[in-house]
Amino acid sequence: MNLQLIELAIGLVFVYLLLSIFAMTVMEMISTFFRMRGEMLKSTIEKMLFDKSKNPEKINEFYEQPLILFLGDDVSTSSYLDQLLSKKYKKLPSYLKKEDFYAILLSFINDKQFSDSLEEIQKKIEQASFSENTKSHLLFLLKKSAGNITDFKQEIIHWFDECMERANTWYSRRVQYILLVLGFVIAFAVNGDTLRMIDKLNSDEKLRKELVESAAEYVKKNPEITERPKDSLSMPVKIEKEYNTLLSESHNLLGWEKAKPGQVKENDKSNVKDIFFRILGFLLTAFAISLGSSFWFDMLKKLLNIRTLGKPTQNP
Repeated sequence: MNLQLIELAIGLVFVYLLLSIFAMTVMEMISTFFRMRGEMLKSTIEKMLFDKSKNPEKINEFYEQPLILFLGDDVSTSSYLDQLLSKKYKKLPSYLKKEDFYAILLSFINDKQFSDSLEEIQKKIEQASFSENTKSHLLFLLKKSAGNITDFKQEIIHWFDECMERANTWYSRRVQYILLVLGFVIAFAVNGDTLRMIDKLNSDEKLRKELVESAAEYVKKNPEITERPKDSLSMPVKIEKEYNTLLSESHNLLGWEKAKPGQVKENDKSNVKDIFFRILGFLLTAFAISLGSSFWFDMLKKLLNIRTLGKPTQNP
């Protein structure tokens, strides 16, 4: 087993992990500030129930219902950023219970508990302010449940769950695309060029050993990792904390070096080639960051186990 190659991989993966955690912290601030989850939920419910082209304000009626009106979560960015947020963003909850969705849907059908006959329920659905597609789907669900109100409720809840699952998949993809762009920006800002880091790790044994030790210590202190750490720190403080961790734990593998006098002129002929490989290195790092911290944390644990099994034992 090539121990040097394993240690190089551990060092690189550990840096990817630190970069991914930092990127996710920044991403969480962006998501919180712009209420991305809340907007996703609102857009999904609007597509489920209303025709935006004919009734653009109907979704606001839905959000004015008592069950949802006070669900908007507090912003944990900072007092200054909080003042910049509009009322539109501050009133958008990021989560809605399926039972609450069902109860609000009933209020739009002008009924509290579906105690009428099947014909009356059908009539109320047809008279409701939903889109035509929504009315057709609700009538289909009512027919599918054979008029049984309990089954009808479960069908609506199942429909809501399916729509939320698709919306979460879409949201995850969107976050990954944003992380790709954000990852490139972060990689450039901290000089996180994958090709440069591999070259430096390959030639610097001391740096490899330091990163391996730091990686092992990190895994020991953090047996599990979450994409969205929950603590009492405000977002700017979180970002500063993760940035300091990133720089300290990477043992100077990250960061820009000041060019020596005359160095740029000496390298003029190779600048185009160098720029190409630097951009390629940043793109590789950006892609790595977009995979997320959980991916790299699992990979790091596996590599550390491989190193432990393959490390030669010392004779007493």
